[in-house]
Amino acid sequence: MTKMQHKNLVRLLGVILHQGLYIVMEHVSKGNLVNFLRTRGRALVNTPQLLQFSLHVAEGMEYLESKKLVHRDLAARNILISEDLVAKVSDFGLAKAERKGLDSSRLPVKWTAPEALKHGKFSSKSDVWSFGVLLWEVFSYGRAPYPKMSLKEVTEAVEKGYRMEPPAGCPGPVHTLMSSCWEAEPARRPPFRKLAEKLARELRSAGATGPVDGQDADGSTLPCGQDP
Repeated sequence: MTKMQHKNLVRLLGVILHQGLYIVMEHVSKGNLVNFLRTRGRALVNTPQLLQFSLHVAEGMEYLESKKLVHRDLAARNILISEDLVAKVSDFGLAKAERKGLDSSRLPVKWTAPEALKHGKFSSKSDVWSFGVLLWEVFSYGRAPYPKMSLKEVTEAVEKGYRMEPPAGCPGPVHTLMSSCWEAEPARRPPFRKLAEKLARELRSAGATGPVDGQDADGSTLPCGQDP
């Protein structure tokens, strides 16, 4: 994994094998994406910035896809935000070359594709399903997916064709992307390359990213809830 070099992947710097196994990763200062969004909210993070984060993740996953690697645990909690607001895919604890098989009891049910839950079939397409759930997390500003549903209820509902409604304020094209990620047939889900292209197009339509992380354009701090 030390050979995996991409601006949207957290860099693995090395491994220490002294009195146990320790993995040394690059420091990413602003924590994970879920907490970043929950603590700032709509007042401080605008739609273009949400699109930018989503695009960063798609580009990082496009790189993994090109290397035939499957993440298997893609979720907003496993995306870290750098000091300069770059989203980076992290936690490759489950990542491995495409193949079948993983103990289903270890899987994050609400993010895992039906074919992976039911048959242990993991691929870049199952990561795409998870990316759709991540998009829902991002545009809901860090809410837990499938709110008020148990894991059993989620599994049964998804199997019957249930899909989450878009979060409040979510742009229509983004919800369309989510829905394409949740196609029941894996082959019908878009590759990350296409997802990145569509997110880049939507970002251009939305305009440049504005102030984020509690600062106005001149660097002054904005009171919570106040627009620049």
